Amino acid sequence: MSASLFDQLGGEPVLRAIIDRFVDRVMADTMIGFFFARVNKDRLKQLEYEFAAQHLGANVVYSGRPLQQAHRRHAIMGGQFRRRLVILKETLAEFGVPENITEHWVAHTLALESSVTPDPDGRCIARPEGGRES
Repeated sequence: MSASLFDQLGGEPVLRAIIDRFVDRVMADTMIGFFFARVNKDRLKQLEYEFAAQHLGANVVYSGRPLQQAHRRHAIMGGQFRRRLVILKETLAEFGVPENITEHWVAHTLALESSVTPDPDGRCIARPEGGRES
């Protein structure tokens, strides 16, 4: 049996270091940091850790709300989603994350775009009144 991406990365200590840096950068970012002004940083780091660990193959349970539910009340534009993705890629590069893990993580993130924003590909489409674009 081959090692999971989580194990290939270096397990919990490495993933926690990556998530700590990533969340710090996201929260401090001028384009998207305001979304996190009232967020408990430690809780966000824990949820991001659980989410990443799970999709990287660790035996970790994500304890947060489903993404679509968690992001519904925020008017997140595609460009803002993409800004978070840029920060993720830069953070993964900063930690020297192997290409296969980076590719998986980025693809996983992109697959979730429609759960986070009604504005795929950063087209800045306004959200219709009452919710998400159909």
